[in-house]
Amino acid sequence: MKKQIPYQKEILLIAGTTLVLSFVYLLFLRPISNGNQFTQTSMEVDKKGLSPYHKREVNFTITKHKRKIQICYNIYLETKPKIEEGKIHFDWQIDPDGIPTKVELIQSDFTSDSLIGCIQKEISSWEFPPPPERSHNTYAEYTFFFKKEVNLPK
Repeated sequence: MKKQIPYQKEILLIAGTTLVLSFVYLLFLRPISNGNQFTQTSMEVDKKGLSPYHKREVNFTITKHKRKIQICYNIYLETKPKIEEGKIHFDWQIDPDGIPTKVELIQSDFTSDSLIGCIQKEISSWEFPPPPERSHNTYAEYTFFFKKEVNLPK
């Protein structure tokens, strides 16, 4: 006489169901990798939430244009303002063609509309490399720090 394993039918049913569901998942439901690793890595972010695109292309573009931002600040200083040092935080979107849109002031230590407007105009004129995710706009932000430099006699 054959020894009966307790719950043998249930065990076989669960094992068979698991095998069938695994097979269906592997054939139809799992994400398909098209071999394009660039789009996958472009979505990775560091601890600060910055993607490789933001760390390289966005920061490089900002650095390339900092001289023009400094000119805005120097023009502001010529008005002999009460506030001479501080920071201004902007955010904007970069469209799939690399054009900044919706450049908005987030926070400013300065009350000068001309300074803020000058920086906003500058950012709007920049051209960024197209973002890796070309189906929608990419969000970017940056804080500019300003400090009046006094030329000391030598």
